[in-house]
Amino acid sequence: MLSLSLVLSAAADTVPPAALDGPYLFYGEEGVVARWANTEEHTAEQQAYTAATATTLPHFTTFRPELVDLDRDFSPLPAKQYTGVSKIVALSDIHGQFETGRKLLLANGVIDRNNNWTFGTGHLVVVGDIFDRGDQVTETLWLIYNLQVQATAAGGMVHFLLGNHETMVLEGDDRYLNAKYRITTSLLGKFYHELYGPDTHLGRWLRSLPLAVEINGTVFIHGGLSREVVREVSDIGRINQLYHDYLIDAEDMNEVISESPRMNLLHGRLGPLWYRGYFSKNTFTERDLEYVLRKTSADRIVVGHTSFTAVQGFYNNRIIAVDSSIKFGSVGEVLILEDGAAYRGTITGQRIPLSTETTK
Repeated sequence: MLSLSLVLSAAADTVPPAALDGPYLFYGEEGVVARWANTEEHTAEQQAYTAATATTLPHFTTFRPELVDLDRDFSPLPAKQYTGVSKIVALSDIHGQFETGRKLLLANGVIDRNNNWTFGTGHLVVVGDIFDRGDQVTETLWLIYNLQVQATAAGGMVHFLLGNHETMVLEGDDRYLNAKYRITTSLLGKFYHELYGPDTHLGRWLRSLPLAVEINGTVFIHGGLSREVVREVSDIGRINQLYHDYLIDAEDMNEVISESPRMNLLHGRLGPLWYRGYFSKNTFTERDLEYVLRKTSADRIVVGHTSFTAVQGFYNNRIIAVDSSIKFGSVGEVLILEDGAAYRGTITGQRIPLSTETTK
């Protein structure tokens, strides 16, 4: 039986930052409370959270209280198409492998050694799936949160797109949860999805995130756009809206998807978060791709979700897969789109032109 110790003082400075999971910021009638777990000592702590008290919190790996606005508007933003962006870096499926993700961003000029934004007016796209599998999900979330704030101030953008694992967590599906977070939930007396509920800061942030974004004619989306989906809904802004309005926080998900074929399609294996058809010879053809691109008025689609050993292009780079198996914790790449050219960015900072050869 794990012990549960709730105190109002900050953790001792001697506690290794990696042992502190959090903070999770909860909104309540009496204000905001920061809660965290010490997964080595099996204790949990909490503290009333304001701009003044935030500085007394223990040291967390990437939590930056000066970048947290408790009054931030987390309403889902209207879909926007971005044009004229000179440089883009995209990666996906980090799955709690914070150090690997950080090294990739550092090696490819997105951040400095202090995890600050150095990409100027460039756009970083995280094509879903920060959650599950690895043991540094919280650190990775706060890093991307910080970079989003810093990038906006610099005239750039960070787009964190919902993946199937983000929506699984919001729906209470924790089958891929790392054992570390079983300890956290026991210590905090919460189910894991409650740590990201509508009454939490990170939970409100997650609920504001889109499924897809279009930059310079390229659509970024976690699983992909199937022929079936774009036949039903071809506008990515509408896909974002439908998902937020009907599927996130649905009181009865089974009822929603059973009563609406459109919602069943968006939530299912042919939907934008789960689709893998681009990489199956039996289910997707070049003719299908032409149809999807024509319906969405896009030039190219960048996806995660389906793992490869490197960033790979298909159909003459009109489909680019950026899930480069970061989830294994020692490998990974980013996609770099700059001045009309596409590159694989390695963990050592090498740029390798993305082959234009048709690989499917």
